Amino acid sequence: MSKHILVYGDSNSWGYLDDGSGHRFAGRWPVSMTARLLADGYDITLTEECLPGRTTNLDDPQEGPEFNGATPLRAILLSHQPVDHVLIMLGTNDLKRRFSRSAEDIVAAQTGLAEMAASTPCGKGGWAASRMPAVTLICPPHLGARADEDDWERVAEWRGGRAQSLAMPPLLITAAAAAGIDFIDGNEYAHSSSRDPIHWDEDTHLRFGTGIAAHMAGRL
Repeated sequence: MSKHILVYGDSNSWGYLDDGSGHRFAGRWPVSMTARLLADGYDITLTEECLPGRTTNLDDPQEGPEFNGATPLRAILLSHQPVDHVLIMLGTNDLKRRFSRSAEDIVAAQTGLAEMAASTPCGKGGWAASRMPAVTLICPPHLGARADEDDWERVAEWRGGRAQSLAMPPLLITAAAAAGIDFIDGNEYAHSSSRDPIHWDEDTHLRFGTGIAAHMAGRL
């Protein structure tokens, strides 16, 4: 029986590359993850719900309320029922200076999203009797050092975010364990490029997808 995986994320899950072109990379990590699982004999259906600029649970005064990741989550999950497994990787955009968020604030929001997904009856079963999906929370890789360098064109928007991103992984692994949520530290498989402290190159997407596939293989 096919397993339906839904990925909920921002630009790094959407496939925005570090080259600044704005074009979506065909081999982005959710796609490469699925290809690896299919090659290993798993029957997988992938749904990508990824939006560049998406926050965990913040209305962005510059981008608009539609970038708040919490607002549509339940409706998205229900609309794609039956969903077996939800992968959530958000929190990077919360690091923007205009939000003044601490690592603790972001971790609380990330955990809240995972708990929301885990309590949404979008899994197998009929519409009125659906089970809850499995959920894996992925800590986004930390910002690269260039985020604090004065000659980077977006430093005013992101300055200070790197320190909070470095503090997130140990906090999130503790919070996820306390909530009983499966966890992956994305720093194990990815890092930002030298020219863009937020986004990844093509090889990183492929490596990340392979790593996530290995984690998922024991959970499907």
